[in-house]
Amino acid sequence: MKKITPDEKQMMRKTYVKNLIHIIRTQGFLSLTIQDIAKTMNLSRASLYNYFSSKEDIIMELTNLCTDYINEAGKTISNEEISYPIRLQKVFEQAVSSAVYASDIYLTDLKTSCRHLYDKKMQSRKEQLSALHTFYRNGMHAEVFNQLNPSILVIQDETVLGKLVNTAFLAEEELSLKQALVDYYVAKKTQILKPEYLQSKENEDINAMVEGILKKLAVI
Repeated sequence: MKKITPDEKQMMRKTYVKNLIHIIRTQGFLSLTIQDIAKTMNLSRASLYNYFSSKEDIIMELTNLCTDYINEAGKTISNEEISYPIRLQKVFEQAVSSAVYASDIYLTDLKTSCRHLYDKKMQSRKEQLSALHTFYRNGMHAEVFNQLNPSILVIQDETVLGKLVNTAFLAEEELSLKQALVDYYVAKKTQILKPEYLQSKENEDINAMVEGILKKLAVI
């Protein structure tokens, strides 16, 4: 059997923890056994230990994955060489990532059992909020965005997206996740962008943008 390289192993770790997103987002992880986790990952318990040393190691990988996605989007959001409409799409991607990876029950479990990971996540969150407020204020100053309260925009994303990634809510409303996100982003950009920027070609293919986000997060 071919021995996997460290890079291949790291890639597989990320792939396997993505399989846990839904169950951890909805149920948390404190009640999950290693056997439960292995089953959700489609691995035997013995195979799981080829990639992870412990349950905490698995949670650490998931937390790092979440933080990396948010930080990756944050680099684009802070890049003033990129237009505001394109960066607004990255703000949306970052908000969807947070809704998918960081549910209240997951954060509560993290705070209870892995305080150092929780503190790392909260520090990342603090930096994320600061960058978002700066982005919105600068966009308003540049007269690309309407004059709105950045804190309200952040809370709005957290509230709406937290609801939209809830499969029970989607089923009740007879919505697909993709369509719900497309419709919300259309509402969001109409609310934020001044009319002259709404006609930009950079905003045309919203369906492709949302599909790209969902593929990256491995939730379609």
